[in-house]
Amino acid sequence: MNRPSSVLAIWGGMLTVLGVMLVFFEPSQLTWALLIGAAISLAPSGALMLFPGRRDERPLPDTSLPTVAISLGFCVLILGLAAGAWLAALGVELVALGAFGLLRELRAQRRANRS
Repeated sequence: MNRPSSVLAIWGGMLTVLGVMLVFFEPSQLTWALLIGAAISLAPSGALMLFPGRRDERPLPDTSLPTVAISLGFCVLILGLAAGAWLAALGVELVALGAFGLLRELRAQRRANRS
């Protein structure tokens, strides 16, 4: 999975599955309509990313796990403000783990550019 279009396709598929599940469990049509609408809007974005664009000379990762860890950490941190300090602490730890991972990726990219 090294193409951005496959990441968008998987994300759109997950949103579609969640939207279809909400059809059965949520009486409000607005909730599942928004979720399925977001999934449908990912299809043209993924199709546009199939076309090759200009390529950079720099080695860049296709996907970045530390970026996901930082965003998930912020979500857990915000949820922890309502649920309790223990969950907020987990969110802070996830953000710190993601930040260290991003620093590691940046150093690896600089080393790759030097050689």
